[in-house]
Amino acid sequence: MRRWLAIFVTAAIIAGVVVIAIVASRPAQNASASSATGASPTGATASPSIAPGGAASATTTSAAARAAAAAPPAVKLHKLPQTFKRPVYLTAAPGDTTRLFVVEKGGTIRIVKDGAKLSAPFLDIRAKVSTGTEQGLLSMAFAPDYATSGFFYVDYTNTSGTTRVVRYKVSGNPDVADAGSAHVVLSVHQPYANHNGGQLQFGPDGRLYVGLGDGGSEGDPNHYGQNRSTLLAKILRLNVNVSPVRVQKYAMGLRNPWRFSFDSKTGALWIGDVGQDRWEEIDYLRPGAPAGANFGWSAYEGTHVYNSAIAARVHKSSLTWPVAQYSHSVGDVVTGGYVYRGSAIPGLRGWYLFADFATARLWAKHGPGGGMRRLPGADGKVAQISSFGQDADGELYLVSLAGSISKIVP
Repeated sequence: MRRWLAIFVTAAIIAGVVVIAIVASRPAQNASASSATGASPTGATASPSIAPGGAASATTTSAAARAAAAAPPAVKLHKLPQTFKRPVYLTAAPGDTTRLFVVEKGGTIRIVKDGAKLSAPFLDIRAKVSTGTEQGLLSMAFAPDYATSGFFYVDYTNTSGTTRVVRYKVSGNPDVADAGSAHVVLSVHQPYANHNGGQLQFGPDGRLYVGLGDGGSEGDPNHYGQNRSTLLAKILRLNVNVSPVRVQKYAMGLRNPWRFSFDSKTGALWIGDVGQDRWEEIDYLRPGAPAGANFGWSAYEGTHVYNSAIAARVHKSSLTWPVAQYSHSVGDVVTGGYVYRGSAIPGLRGWYLFADFATARLWAKHGPGGGMRRLPGADGKVAQISSFGQDADGELYLVSLAGSISKIVP
């Protein structure tokens, strides 16, 4: 059985006009989840990609095309001196340039403040969290008005395996959360222990977006991928500023959107959706795209038919196709990342970075129609990339499930 976050079991208890399909010579890995890695400049084949709403993507301008054809700059990695226990995410509070918040799978959030790791956790909910296979404390997101409200949100699987999105508030000590302030805003039953999704991100609209996989096992046995009535296999959009919280199904047809992000400049949404047995994919929604995109799982895995019976009932013209895909001869588990918008590496601005957990390959892609390029200086350097992280300055980090965190530097 191929499971993408077999990451958590085996390694540490552990692809808008063109879709790039990369085939390399290495044998397929036996991890599971669709990775959305990039393509090398050679050995690629192309297939059509459809923009949100089913219309063909607009042709890029010649300037944009030239930029997309350029190679990303070489970078270096600065490894933080601290180690962490199965870290799965890194983020910062809006405007906070002195602290990094590191999410550990087991149920704690740690702070690195002015370069030093604080001894006491920001939040410790280990007693509430299940940690089998792909379960655990999976991400966090600060409210846009965190400086005044003190609210932040976490996504975890509880001891019964149910996904919970919970709001907490910081205590009087800015380095410690108020553990007693927990308020559950979403609870979703998970039939299996894998494909929990887990990403939380606030969008440009101020809504909280939540990623949920298809419920797990293998091959979408409950057919949730194309089931509009369930919350599973979706990206949800939550209005957390009203009571009760309003939940909207923003996008569907996702197998396991482990990591997704919004471009902090344009507002475009990039999704790394972990694949099944053959293909990993990167999905994209233009800035301000309306709700309703369908990425095709489990009728399709990437652009390839996965379940012919379901595919026969789905109108291909209604689907939003990946902007990148690669086969399991290249990697097994995609880890979606971010569009770089920092200031330290000007030549990297506008490039979307993503990686493969199983192979340590790391790519840069300039826009939804741009080609994929290996990122020199970082590609192949960090094993078990469970996530990317972004600080308040827009600089990016690589989070390794094995315990290390590395900053991408010039």
